[in-house]
Amino acid sequence: MSLTKSQQNAQKCRDFVPTIHTAPYKTIEPSLASLPFPFVVCIIGGRGAAGGGLARAYAKAGASGIILAARTRIALEETSNEIRSINPKSKVIIAECDITSEDQVQSLAETIKVEFHAHLDVVIVNPGYSGAMIPDVVQESSSDYQNAFNVNTIGVFHAAHYLLPLLVATNSAAMSFIAISSMSAPSVSGPLAHAHYCVSKAAQVRLVEMIYEQYSSKGLFCASVHPGGLRSEFSKTAPEWLAKLLVDSPDLVGAFCVWLSIPSESNKHRQSLNGRFLSCKWDVSELAAKFEEIIEKDLLRFRIAVD
Repeated sequence: MSLTKSQQNAQKCRDFVPTIHTAPYKTIEPSLASLPFPFVVCIIGGRGAAGGGLARAYAKAGASGIILAARTRIALEETSNEIRSINPKSKVIIAECDITSEDQVQSLAETIKVEFHAHLDVVIVNPGYSGAMIPDVVQESSSDYQNAFNVNTIGVFHAAHYLLPLLVATNSAAMSFIAISSMSAPSVSGPLAHAHYCVSKAAQVRLVEMIYEQYSSKGLFCASVHPGGLRSEFSKTAPEWLAKLLVDSPDLVGAFCVWLSIPSESNKHRQSLNGRFLSCKWDVSELAAKFEEIIEKDLLRFRIAVD
């Protein structure tokens, strides 16, 4: 059966470079990273598969401060203990924060001001809500649609609204705002194209593009990052055929995000990839070979074709 145009585009996005990774590799190994000091990262959604991978990566890279936030404090204890064992010198703060609550995200910003004297280098927003995978808007639940937008889109807005001022005021060379996205965001058809998740993630990507337009001139790097296929809470409700494909290490997305947020003398990776949709599975050396093409053709952004 031939693929539709949208399915072909989704396949091209997944295979943007020849080499697709499933685990960290030497080029992006966090323990070999050189982070400035101090270096403070806030991970909202700092538990579970992706959250744990992100926290471990920044601990291995030597972040001096790590804020882990999630809806329940107890869910963060295991992650915080793990990263303290990886990097005993890192100051680790855990905070209850439901990203759908504007008041709680504002409170998180106040915690950062108190605990780290308002110093903040990187924000990673790792929201995720998906109900049943039903590719039919008639059969989908309206509550799933509302919850998906509250978490996946409005939650990212809350994080940007209250944490971007801290990033800009800190004005470090590593200044980054990264949203953990999904390869579902550019998908509109196929067995996984359940609208509440795909549409809310697409809106999230568009929000990140707008943040780029508004704040890149102030030195901000931002990106939407596909975390790979992870065995997470979401995968518990996935069909068996899909669950078998979820083989990527959660440490890969952590290592990739550390690589993205490291300032360098040339900063070519941050200049070329700023404001774009990325996959942590793409080999970064092969990605670097496409930097000029990405800029020239303005790739890895959402658009409406008119020609």
